[in-house]
Amino acid sequence: MKMSKTWIIILAVIFSGCSSTSSQFQSQIEDLAEDWVISGWTGKQAAYDMVLENMDENGVNNGARYVGFGFNWNPDAEEGMIVTNVMAGGPADGVLQVGDEFLNVNGVVVTEENYNNGKLSFQGKPGVPVQATILREGTILNVSVTRGIVSPMYSKERILESINMSSEENWNSGLLDYKIVEKVSDPAKRIVYLKTWTSNNDDVSGLDAESYSLIRFEFTSEGKVLSVNQMSEDELVLRQTGWNITR
Repeated sequence: MKMSKTWIIILAVIFSGCSSTSSQFQSQIEDLAEDWVISGWTGKQAAYDMVLENMDENGVNNGARYVGFGFNWNPDAEEGMIVTNVMAGGPADGVLQVGDEFLNVNGVVVTEENYNNGKLSFQGKPGVPVQATILREGTILNVSVTRGIVSPMYSKERILESINMSSEENWNSGLLDYKIVEKVSDPAKRIVYLKTWTSNNDDVSGLDAESYSLIRFEFTSEGKVLSVNQMSEDELVLRQTGWNITR
């Protein structure tokens, strides 16, 4: 069966339009991924506005896996080490609650000095219990949390809360330089990969450290950020600033 010239022209126009739309969407999500990363380097308000305006309501930030307990606290707060979030399904789930204040960890009193000099550390092998004393609603309690592998996942609401609690003054205070090194995208799968480079000064050791990160963005069909996943050279940074990984 022969196809008329009219139908050939019509199909050519259709496919040309699809190609143009795909190209526009690719540019849209690539630009948004770059803007998202740059906003985090720029400042607290820029990062907050970026998440608020461009993340889907069901969007999540999947953090790098680590060995720990699955809770967060705000190191910029002045009132002590107070739990701000407990990750569902993590080792601390069912043991700690939001608002718990740590008084000591494995016998080490919670002070800013002990935190900065590394004496107050939660690091170690998975499967090992850590003893702590906490203050919960005026009552002192002894608790035990066993380290495990944590796969953190933060909702849009949680990300905004975390940014809001951060100190504007300390936001990226040690950041020396940054750049986006490489960009790869697949518009059909609505995915963008960015390779970034940063240089930072460690405020404890006073030493500089540089590292690469690979960030994967997934978008909705409307171009909203659906998920962010990041892999970074955390151990390399620790080594450059004089830290050792020990048991």
